[in-house]
Amino acid sequence: MIADLVPVLESEENGAENAGISQGKGLKYVCITRLRRFGKTVMANMISSYFGKGIDSSSTFRNLKVSEYKWFKRHLNQHNVIHIMFNEMPDECTTYRQYISRIKQRLISDLKEAYPDMVIDDRDALWDILNDIVEYENGERFIFILDEWDFIYHQDFITDEDRIAFTRFLSTLLKDQPHVELAYMTGILPIAKYSSGSERNMFCEYTMVTEEMYSDVFGFTDSEVDELYARYLAQRIENWNVTREGLRIWYDGYHTKGGGRVYNKRSVVLVLTNNNMGNYWTSAEPYDELFITSAPMWMM
Repeated sequence: MIADLVPVLESEENGAENAGISQGKGLKYVCITRLRRFGKTVMANMISSYFGKGIDSSSTFRNLKVSEYKWFKRHLNQHNVIHIMFNEMPDECTTYRQYISRIKQRLISDLKEAYPDMVIDDRDALWDILNDIVEYENGERFIFILDEWDFIYHQDFITDEDRIAFTRFLSTLLKDQPHVELAYMTGILPIAKYSSGSERNMFCEYTMVTEEMYSDVFGFTDSEVDELYARYLAQRIENWNVTREGLRIWYDGYHTKGGGRVYNKRSVVLVLTNNNMGNYWTSAEPYDELFITSAPMWMM
């Protein structure tokens, strides 16, 4: 995944000189839509850890395959990253205003700490503050990692007006803004499920059923399950209660657009850890959400 994102960043850096400022405009906006428990948050954390300046993560990555790329050190912990977990809410949150105010206030507080020499007014719009940073801090821009962006749409207290306001917030924050170096966004349902307008049409969206790209990144492939099952058999267990065929029957209920089998990561890990075939998926996800998420667009 990092190997796919770095060329986008470097294209952005060189775009004005080599390709015209509007060349490949949509490539820096990536949206991944997958079911829960397929590793979206793990991936978002990994991307943030690699690019972000906040902490030295070299010890995490230096022994991994990514360290072999020629650009590895050039981008390791060299970017401003804004990582927002949209499924985190204020304590006893009952209104959209409480929810969005927490996000704005915490981000503005972080920006004040990161840029102490700038005069940042809490009353200013978030996008105005970010664009001022671009202007007055030598063109510094930001990678946005937005995890579970559609979480708020499913909360009981959210009204139709709130959904429109949140859509407008994301669009104004990201679309055609000079402070955006890259936007990586994850969600459950396709973007079109929430909006038929142009608010988020800048994103290149990669769903499980319509796009082959990244299909081997989210969920376990057959070869990865083979490797995990071999590790399972290598343990000193008195009774092996899990068979490889059982894993296939129980947990490969999904196929990529190219036809490859995809296994739910959480289920496979729990089965092999617990040495027990079980209904791990249904304890975390309602069946109707699986149908809605996987259905072709014409069925929605």
